[in-house]
Amino acid sequence: MLQDFLLKEEKVQAFMCEKDTEYIGQIAPLMKIGALEFEERPGDAARNNGRRPRVLSFFRDDPDMEARPEEWERETFGGTYICFRIRPQKGNPWETVDRDLALKCVTGFALIKKSVYLLDGFRFSVTHDAAFGSKNLTFGIFRINELMQRGQIGEFSVFFMNVNGTGEMNAQIGRENGTHVMREFVKRLEDVLEEPEAVWRIGGDNLGAVVRNEKTDRFLEMLQGTYIPYGSGEEESYRICATAGICPGSNEFHKTEQIVDAAQTCMNMARFMKHAPYLVYDQQIIRMLENARHVELAFPEALAREEFQVYYQPKVSLLNNEVIGAEALCRWIRDGKVVPPDQFIPVLERSKLICDLDFYMLEHVCRDIRGWIDMGGKPVEISTNFSRMHLNNPNLSRQIVEIINRYDIPHELIIVELTETTSSVHMKRMGELVSKLKDEGIRTSVDDFGVGYSSMSMLRDIPFSEIKIDRSFLTYTTDTRDRSAVMMKHVISMASELGMRCIAEGVETPDQIRMLKEMDCLRAQGFYFDKPLPKEAFMKRLRMRVYSEKLVN
Repeated sequence: MLQDFLLKEEKVQAFMCEKDTEYIGQIAPLMKIGALEFEERPGDAARNNGRRPRVLSFFRDDPDMEARPEEWERETFGGTYICFRIRPQKGNPWETVDRDLALKCVTGFALIKKSVYLLDGFRFSVTHDAAFGSKNLTFGIFRINELMQRGQIGEFSVFFMNVNGTGEMNAQIGRENGTHVMREFVKRLEDVLEEPEAVWRIGGDNLGAVVRNEKTDRFLEMLQGTYIPYGSGEEESYRICATAGICPGSNEFHKTEQIVDAAQTCMNMARFMKHAPYLVYDQQIIRMLENARHVELAFPEALAREEFQVYYQPKVSLLNNEVIGAEALCRWIRDGKVVPPDQFIPVLERSKLICDLDFYMLEHVCRDIRGWIDMGGKPVEISTNFSRMHLNNPNLSRQIVEIINRYDIPHELIIVELTETTSSVHMKRMGELVSKLKDEGIRTSVDDFGVGYSSMSMLRDIPFSEIKIDRSFLTYTTDTRDRSAVMMKHVISMASELGMRCIAEGVETPDQIRMLKEMDCLRAQGFYFDKPLPKEAFMKRLRMRVYSEKLVN
């Protein structure tokens, strides 16, 4: 009978389940067992991974709690102890033979369950993040796979999330507090979910989740911004938010990795799009991905064939409407048609091919300036854009200088435009780059100024030569008393006092020109004067430097 009991238990792979209770219930009365309990006392490592002391009752039927129990106790791993404990039935005390038989029963049962427990512990360590005590990507893969096998994945959506500005957060409140905020953020997300929904940490500042479709809106609200308290002060809290990619579950997916990859792709695309806190995987995204694959495959040949052409949008002095410079913008001419920049620039930024294009553009700008000088023309300063992707390149300043020197271009004719960043690491690298270029006599400009969260700290910490006011400030109003206009006026004044020039981009109307003059922003760029021009048209404009037909006073 005991052998039969143990053979049955060997087939039970779960640590504690209905089968255990059923089998124990069959044999316990015959051995006068009134209770069988399991106790766990986790060691330090296990507690750090979220394990807590616990007592579980496998079987309980009127036990004698005053009688001395028989115990089987062992240390498993990392200082963790497990104990199986049996008690006799009340009013039915054990004789010696009864005690020996009951102990053999619990010993056999405990050895079997210990192996299952160790397997559970191994699974826990594999599926949980030691640093955060949260579930990890392996758990997420298992959970999504379970839902797919059950045919329930269509009821859920898979999230891939990137927590924004963790470097800036750690710089502001310290790494220890930053880690605390991240842990609490994960717990807040878990609190709105129920099994089999789950949140897991993928690594770094990336998280994953599987959420019921009817809860996605609530989940997204939390991702848009949640205040997490930290430290000892009651008022100390940090607002944390995340960019997300969402893939609605579907039986059309045959592999777990396909769903996760789709969600991650959407998240990566959202990160490179302005004002897109999340993207959902749908037919439009599929078309964008197909376009991205086409762009990436076509790019090397297109670059070699010089299909990318430089267009120049004039920068104009509002004192006399004279052309004082231009921004070099890329246009892709393929098979006689212009490929819109928004169809290839974001793709190249995600794949880091943008770095090759940026150097290509600088090379062609220098070649054009050299040609204008050789023809006896009077060149103007040209700004050329460099992606944040370059900031991981320690040799960037040297490579820029080498290209400019190759064409013997005066350094003051080139302005390197950079886009502001919220990453503290990138901020530091950007500051180093700007300082190195300044030492070489090359000016720098921060593009789209005012749309990010780090604008003021950038003005304070990085010695830019120029800031370009984002067009959003102009589109809101032309009333100088408006809040946006007041902010813009003070930014212009502050930049001027710091020795930086200001230029407004996206200028389209006479009213905007009047407002800029009132604010002492006397440089502008936009359709009011000219759209981006091909090289020949821009050369003609340089010969007619003044827009005589445009408003001056």
